[in-house]
Amino acid sequence: MRHRIGRHLRSNGVAYLALFMATGGTSVAAVSLTNHSIDPVKLDPNAIGGYVRAWASVNASGKVTASGGRVTVRVQADGAQPGLYYFRWNTKLTSPCTVIGNVDSEAGGAPGYVTGGFPDVARTNPTSVAVTYSAAGQATPQPFDVELLCATPR
Repeated sequence: MRHRIGRHLRSNGVAYLALFMATGGTSVAAVSLTNHSIDPVKLDPNAIGGYVRAWASVNASGKVTASGGRVTVRVQADGAQPGLYYFRWNTKLTSPCTVIGNVDSEAGGAPGYVTGGFPDVARTNPTSVAVTYSAAGQATPQPFDVELLCATPR
């Protein structure tokens, strides 16, 4: 079990870092940074930056309920792994990207989490996977939101 958890954390480290930065970094910045404490000389726009290239809200059965971009989803057909979804983003990647997501508990999902990755990182029509888990760590179909985050092209 520890090996499986360690492997999961190593393979999804960037997604967790992005999630923690998105949720925790803003509250730290709001509390500890004073106005005008970072000037353009300190903030190098070439060092940071990114944007949401595409996004989708997906119900537990794999139907896209809302999206930004032409996202298509396919569910694992044989049911061998519940909660496994395949994405085709139908967009061209112009910079490095990652996939992050969260379980949509407001849409009837139980507390849990989503992992994402790229089995096929083609520049045109990239394909990725997402797996939804319960709070206990069991793969289970859940409604979720997923985003394709890309670095700002240089």
